[in-house]
Amino acid sequence: MKIGYFCNITNWKKKPYTEILDNARDIAVYCDQNNWNSIWFTEHHFNHEGMESQPNPLMMCTDVAARTKQIRLGQACNVITFWNPIRLAEDIAALDHLSKGRVEVGIGRGVYGREAVHMNIESDLKDQVKNKKLFQETLAIMKKAWTENFFSHKGEFYTYPSPNFVWQHDMSPPDENFIDLKTNQIKKISVIPKPYQKPHPPLWQVVDSTGSIEWAAKNGINCIMWIPTVKTLKKKI
Repeated sequence: MKIGYFCNITNWKKKPYTEILDNARDIAVYCDQNNWNSIWFTEHHFNHEGMESQPNPLMMCTDVAARTKQIRLGQACNVITFWNPIRLAEDIAALDHLSKGRVEVGIGRGVYGREAVHMNIESDLKDQVKNKKLFQETLAIMKKAWTENFFSHKGEFYTYPSPNFVWQHDMSPPDENFIDLKTNQIKKISVIPKPYQKPHPPLWQVVDSTGSIEWAAKNGINCIMWIPTVKTLKKKI
């Protein structure tokens, strides 16, 4: 059995934020020195109440990576429907290199409507079908960015590269792998760096419904169960 620590950065008493971060760092270093397998941070926004006060688990993982040697660094989760998929793929890959391959990538669709409508209106939780499509397309682009040297994508929400974009730059010689040599229009893009772990870091989806569990399984994604009762947990397992 592997034991991990879910470090939910709360600030109910409205302490200085640096104090909250220092406490999380101390926990991470302790876990690392005492052979815990992993530590996980979450993403939440606008929680002035103090419930969850960490908007970017990747930044927290980067800070912890520099202070630890062996513990694995997880996000439970990155709410990928709030992110540009290419930017998120880049940031995760960069963290994977900074930590020498210690990243565990948690992904989710979002749980709070207040966050969703302000971070990305397309992820509005009132439209669960659309939110799920956005989630799946975002993940598909991230996987392409991580595993394909040059890639293109045309979907409901994103199109890469941008259509009809002409590219000429002295430091970028024309190459048929990514450009139409007759028109100089970009036909594919390449995201760097690729992850340290191949083909990419392990993926974990925060799941609740049976449908989400089945979808994760069909797509080779590990599951994180979110506070079910023991009776419900047995059923889901």
